[in-house]
Amino acid sequence: MAAELDFTTFLRTARGHWRLFVGVALAAAVISALLSGPTFMPPRYKSTATVYPVNLNSYSIETRTDQLLQLLESNSIRDSLIRRFDLPAKYEMDTTANGGYWALYNEFNDRVEISKTRYESVQIEVVDEDPRAARDMVLEMLKQVNLLARRLQREKSSEVLVIAERALRHEREKLDSVEARLNVLRKDKGLLSYESQVKELTKGMVRALAGGSAAQRDALQSRIRDLEEKGGEFRQLTELSNLFRQNYDRLLTDYERVVNDVTKERTYTNVVVYPEVSDKKVWPVRWLIVSTATLAALFLCFVLLVWRDHRRS
Repeated sequence: MAAELDFTTFLRTARGHWRLFVGVALAAAVISALLSGPTFMPPRYKSTATVYPVNLNSYSIETRTDQLLQLLESNSIRDSLIRRFDLPAKYEMDTTANGGYWALYNEFNDRVEISKTRYESVQIEVVDEDPRAARDMVLEMLKQVNLLARRLQREKSSEVLVIAERALRHEREKLDSVEARLNVLRKDKGLLSYESQVKELTKGMVRALAGGSAAQRDALQSRIRDLEEKGGEFRQLTELSNLFRQNYDRLLTDYERVVNDVTKERTYTNVVVYPEVSDKKVWPVRWLIVSTATLAALFLCFVLLVWRDHRRS
């Protein structure tokens, strides 16, 4: 019957093969140190930026920070960085092969991390073998997110601009039509101001009846008849002109505001932590790799020795 495994068995195995354990530990440490060196694992450096969203309009119940996160994670920014820094060549990936872009996007996601902090800011972290390239990629992301937010804002403002232009043009056509008819009445009938002319012609008629000549009375009566025939129309058109002019001024103000929205150059991030060129690598952590590999090798060696001794017994 095979002997049962207990602590004494483990201790006896460790004491009996301590030289083997030392050799395995040294071999594992040396091999893992070599494999984790820059020849096999080029060191990577990290650059970080922390930004707050500004000038963003919330489209739903999401916060501005969530909206900035969505913008930074857009494929347009990802693709612009891939083109700008020639990442397929940098990561040594063939995008023409089957699944090439899938592997490229996974590598990009492994190296670029975008997260929200507890203070409602957004943190951007980029890891790369070149510390300057990591810093430049963070700066490029900040530039691209401003361009993307500006483009989206201008697209919506351009739609509003078309509506504002159409409303302004329609109101101008109505105003021009009324003013054209008023100009005819001013030129042909001499109508300038209904209330003032009625008042002055009434005074003139009273004076003419009191001691004026017949020619004066006839001229005044002719002017009064023009007021009787066209005065109502003139007054109504004057009121319409004033109304249309007020509407036109209001629409012109709205139009200028929309034009300003389309043409303005705004930024959408406040950078509180600017990316820097790091002088300390973040990967690989050699001491962790060496210690983990050494412990794993010792454990495997111990298990194999115990299994062998157990079978022999």
